[in-house]
Amino acid sequence: MDSTRRMVLVQGGVIGAGIIANSLSSVAALAALDTKPQRRSLRGLAWKDPIVATYRDAVGIMKQTPPTDKFKFNWVQLANIHGSNRGYRYCPHGNWYFLPWHRAYTAMYERIVRDLTKNDAFAMPFWDWTADPLMPEVFLSEKTPDGKTNWLYVNEDGTKRTWPANRPMPPDVVGPKVLTDILKDTPYEIFGTSRPRGQDSLDPSWIINRGGVQGLLERTPHNTVHNNIGGWMPTPASPRDPIFFMHHCNFDRIWAVWNLQFQNSKDRLWADMPFKDNFLNVDGSLWSPQVSDLYVPETLGYTYGLKPLVTAFAATAQPHLLALQNKLTTFFASPRLAGTASEGVTAISVDTTKTATPTDPLVVPIQVPEEALIAVAHRNPVGSGVEVMDFSAALEEAASGTRAKAFLRDVAVTDPRTTEFRVFIGRDNLNADTPVTDPHYVGMFSVLDHGEGGDGANGGHAAPSFVLDLTDAIQRVHGSGERPPGLIQLQLLPVLNEAAIGKAGTATPKRVEVIFVSV
Repeated sequence: MDSTRRMVLVQGGVIGAGIIANSLSSVAALAALDTKPQRRSLRGLAWKDPIVATYRDAVGIMKQTPPTDKFKFNWVQLANIHGSNRGYRYCPHGNWYFLPWHRAYTAMYERIVRDLTKNDAFAMPFWDWTADPLMPEVFLSEKTPDGKTNWLYVNEDGTKRTWPANRPMPPDVVGPKVLTDILKDTPYEIFGTSRPRGQDSLDPSWIINRGGVQGLLERTPHNTVHNNIGGWMPTPASPRDPIFFMHHCNFDRIWAVWNLQFQNSKDRLWADMPFKDNFLNVDGSLWSPQVSDLYVPETLGYTYGLKPLVTAFAATAQPHLLALQNKLTTFFASPRLAGTASEGVTAISVDTTKTATPTDPLVVPIQVPEEALIAVAHRNPVGSGVEVMDFSAALEEAASGTRAKAFLRDVAVTDPRTTEFRVFIGRDNLNADTPVTDPHYVGMFSVLDHGEGGDGANGGHAAPSFVLDLTDAIQRVHGSGERPPGLIQLQLLPVLNEAAIGKAGTATPKRVEVIFVSV
């Protein structure tokens, strides 16, 4: 396809010229623009704003509906689709179905709210915690200012949120740099979490298999904000907190923004997976979309009102970016281990049985090819491109050269609700007081508590895995001009979450891998 045809109009997750959702033509997709209710930020929405009032009223209706009424929607029963105190049911975490499943789940609630309140103009708002890191005020009072019950407040079965109303979510969890790094992540299996290890079919059991690798989006703002809020949110029953949908609408919005620059996975094991009987229509019948039905928000009845962006996805314009995407996609489909190297990907694997504790960080020495480490350390720093709004050129430049990523596989943890796990490289005297602004800091991850036992189709739980980009930290630590040694000292340190009640837990990865990707 020539570059002229690949100059495409992009809107709300739609990328034309053959990249638009498989089942939707570009004409139909563009015709859907500006005809759907628009999801808005909660920022500036007062308690009596029609959006907030509609949502609050609908939540109240569902909370007051007896669970024995088979013809109406009960709040707890709808949450049970996601999970309960017995564990997760249909909800996927830790694999590449995480974003599309939650898009469908949130759209289901949005449609139910419209039907219950007879407000067809309603669209679910989102909590933009990057711009507004304090929890939204309309969720925090037991009563509305006119003395009525605030159904968005949580105090049920002795369960309350624990995050202080006056404490912002930490910038290393939701700040602008985190969001910028998320929007630069590519391919889809880095951005939206990878396929479950070994997946070879469209059997629905893969949907709830947690054997994928979580990237920045899921491992940090998603998991950590869930854990920080407390109450229902760190549990499989998290949709019992009405703020759940504001949190997940923001991830849905971020996916739509990411789609302005990047393509979703083309692998049929992702695109063709059906969520059989996972969701409900407003008449109570079952809704079973497959992933490819969920690419475009407008086809689901809502929009984010994203401005059209003209961008080029031509191979002639972005050869480094496309090569990087292809190499990483191939790696996820067929991981290489134990010092193998092919097609510009070198992988080094180290097994470990040691445990990271709050007072004794885990240190994993990894012997790496010296030339590969030098190539990462001495690559030219690349600007974000934000200042000139030239994301495409910045992404192409950032993809060139050699990058390094670390995979922490099968991480067994304790006390996940109160703990965040920080990763450093080569930091002397590392301890809980070492700030995340330290040049040796790589990033962090949090773990959702998967509960005990199973619920329906839940099955067993795999220990989670995570991927972190080492490139910037390597440049900061080893880019001074001195020749770096062929060694990376990867360090893992559990610390207590801000405002958490309890103690920090431990982490024991089964294996640590470092890969170098050269383009």
